[in-house]
Amino acid sequence: MFENVRADIALKQEWFLKGESWLVRHVRVWIEPGTIAVLVYRYGSWVRRLKLPLIRHLLLIPYGVAKLLVVLFLQVVISSRVPIGKGLVIHNLFGAFLMPERIGENCIVFQGVLVGHVRHVGGRRPAPSIGDNVFLGAGCKVLGNVRIGNNVVVGANSLVIASVPDNCTVLGVPARIVSRDTRWIREKLGRFASAETPSVQPDKRP
Repeated sequence: MFENVRADIALKQEWFLKGESWLVRHVRVWIEPGTIAVLVYRYGSWVRRLKLPLIRHLLLIPYGVAKLLVVLFLQVVISSRVPIGKGLVIHNLFGAFLMPERIGENCIVFQGVLVGHVRHVGGRRPAPSIGDNVFLGAGCKVLGNVRIGNNVVVGANSLVIASVPDNCTVLGVPARIVSRDTRWIREKLGRFASAETPSVQPDKRP
C-alpha cells in the first residue's frame, strides 16, 4: 500500500505541482480532494487483501465511513475491489466514477470521468480494462467491455465504446482515433516511470 501511495503522490507532484512551492508540493498535495479519494481507495484495497478475517472486518468499518464521506462530499467513486497499479492521480476537485475491470500504472483522471459497465451479459457486468500510462480527459466516458491500451490519451468529453489500441489519442462522440503516435505521453510518463517506478518500461518504438 505505501509503495503505491508514494508513486501516486510522486506522479501528482511531477505532473501538476512541478515548480510550485515546497509547501504545495509536500503538504497541500496530501489534502487535495483527489488525493484523499485515492488514499481511501488504497486503504480499502489493502484491507480487503488481509488474510485475517477478524482484523479485516474491523478495519473495513473506518474504510466504509471514509468511502461514504468521499462519495457524499467529493463525489468520487472507486471500487476497492478493482486492481489499480501504481501512479493513480485524480486531478481537479470533484466528480469521478471508476468501476473498471482493472487499471494499469500511471493513470491520470480529470473531473467528470466515468469508467464502467453498461449492462449485464451472461450474468456478468463486463467493464473496461485500462492499460498503463493512460490520460482520461475531463468529462470523458469509457463504457462497456472495451480495452484501453497503453500510452493512450482520451480527450475531454469523449465517449469511448470501442477498444483503443496502444499509443493512440482518441477524441469525439463516439471517440475516434486522431493520432496513432501519442509521443508526448509516452515520453513524459516514460521518463517518470524510469525515475519513480522502475517496473514500468517506456515504449522505445519509433
